[in-house]
Amino acid sequence: MEKCNCGFILNGNQCVPPTSCGCYHQGRFRESGEHFWDGEECQSLCTCNSTTGNQSCRVVEGEFGCHSNPHGTCSASGDPHYFTLDRKAYDFQGTCRYVLVTLCNATDELNQFSVEAKNEALNGLPVSVTAEVFVNVWGYHMHMSRYNRGMVEVSGTVSEQLLIF
Repeated sequence: MEKCNCGFILNGNQCVPPTSCGCYHQGRFRESGEHFWDGEECQSLCTCNSTTGNQSCRVVEGEFGCHSNPHGTCSASGDPHYFTLDRKAYDFQGTCRYVLVTLCNATDELNQFSVEAKNEALNGLPVSVTAEVFVNVWGYHMHMSRYNRGMVEVSGTVSEQLLIF
């Protein structure tokens, strides 16, 4: 097995700095910066980018290199402020239903899920607020509304007994 000098990692068959590391997507190695189409109907243009924080250099199944991180965090708050999984911030005042996060590709490792938010105008002002949130996971469909604070509709049944943070 080839070894790299300190400060470099094995990326495929060559030693590179960590910021030049490629990534694995569905079991196939992609070079850093490589563009490729993904999805059953090639509907998503992807780019392997090791500088976004989506990969880290570590050992996975006995192989040291840049591998996708196992989890991420995104958020939505305020009027609305969005932080994506790659830590980019967006502020916009649209008044539609938006997909905040979803699983793009079927995988054995993750269950299909989605989180969507519906925004609406705030009292005639040129700003919008999140009025409803929709979460679909493990076959459950959850709906939360700013008009029914403290209540969650789960697959058609309203519950006031769920703890909401």
